[in-house]
Amino acid sequence: MARPLRVEYPGALYHVMNRGNRRERVFRTRADYRLFLERLGRFAEDFEVEVLSYCLMPNHFHLFLRTRQANLSRFMQSLLTSFTVFVNRRDKSSGHIFQGRFKAQLVEGGGYYDTLSRYIHLNPVRVQSVKNLPMEERRRVLAEFKWSSFPALIGLAKTPEWLRMAGILKGFGATLRKQMQGYRLFVEEGLMKEICDPAAAAEARSILGSEGFVDWVRREFLLRRPAAGREQPELQMRQGGFSLAEVVAAAARVTGIPKEVLKVRRCRDRAARDLLAALVRRHCRGRLRPGEMARELELSYSGFVHASERGRAQEQTPGSWWDQAVASLQSHGDQG
Repeated sequence: MARPLRVEYPGALYHVMNRGNRRERVFRTRADYRLFLERLGRFAEDFEVEVLSYCLMPNHFHLFLRTRQANLSRFMQSLLTSFTVFVNRRDKSSGHIFQGRFKAQLVEGGGYYDTLSRYIHLNPVRVQSVKNLPMEERRRVLAEFKWSSFPALIGLAKTPEWLRMAGILKGFGATLRKQMQGYRLFVEEGLMKEICDPAAAAEARSILGSEGFVDWVRREFLLRRPAAGREQPELQMRQGGFSLAEVVAAAARVTGIPKEVLKVRRCRDRAARDLLAALVRRHCRGRLRPGEMARELELSYSGFVHASERGRAQEQTPGSWWDQAVASLQSHGDQG
C-alpha cells in the first residue's frame, strides 16, 4: 500500500489525522481521552510542537500543529506509541490501536487557519445522532464537547498550557474577549450551512494550500527527492513525474474515450476534455511548460486554463472521473 507523502521543515503547519484500527474505538473511557491529551501536551513540549487546535472523537482524532523543527514524524510516533503501550499494559491487551501510519496534510499559513480549525471543531456535531437535533441543542453539544479545543478557544473551559490559541483567534477582534466571541460565531455558522472539508479543495492530496504554495513545496523539497519506496506514487505526482502519454492514458481509461480521440480538439465530450486539461496542468508541470501543455491539447493558453478549471471542479465529487484518474495514475505509473 502506498505510504502518505511527508514533507517536513521548521515552522511547517500540519493537519494530522488517524483512525482506530479497523475503524474501532480509540477512546473507550474518559481516562483514554485524558491520557491522550496529557501525552499530547507532554510530547508537544519535548519536541517543540505547537498545538493550535484539536478534536478527539471516539474512533479518530484531528490535530492542527506547527513544528518548530522538522520533526513531525518523530513527534507523532512518540505520541502514538506512548499512548498505545500505556493502554495495552493497563488493559492487559496487545496489538494496534491506530489504523496504520497517521495522515498529515501540509498546510499553507494565512487563510487556512480559520477554515481548517473550524472544520476540526465541527466534528462533534457531524455525527448522525446530533445532526437532526434542534439548533440550540447542537450549539450546546458543540460548546460543551470536552475533548475539543473549542471550549477553551471561546472561553468556556480552562486552556491547557500547551494550547497555542493566538494564531486561530487573532483575526477576530482587537481584544481576547472579542476574538473569542467572533470565533464562536464563525464556527457556529457551520451549524446553519454545510461547511466543506478544506482538504476537498486542496491542490494536492498531502498539501492544503494555493497552487503557488504547492509549487514552492515541489521546488524546495520534492524535485531532488528520490522517488522510491512506498511514497513513490504520490511523490512522482508532486514532482511532475508523469508524462503526457501517461496522463492521457489514465484519462482515457476512466472516460472510455480512445487516447487518440481524447487528445484532439475535435473530441466532443467536453467533460472528458476538461478532465484531461486539469490532469495535464496538475501532473505534467515538471515536464511541460504551460504553453506546451495547451498546444499538446490543441488549445489556446486561455482555453487550456478555463478547461482545466472546469475539470478541477470534479475534485469536489467523491468517486468522480478525477478520483478514478488519479487512482489510475498511481496504480499504472509508467505503464500508461
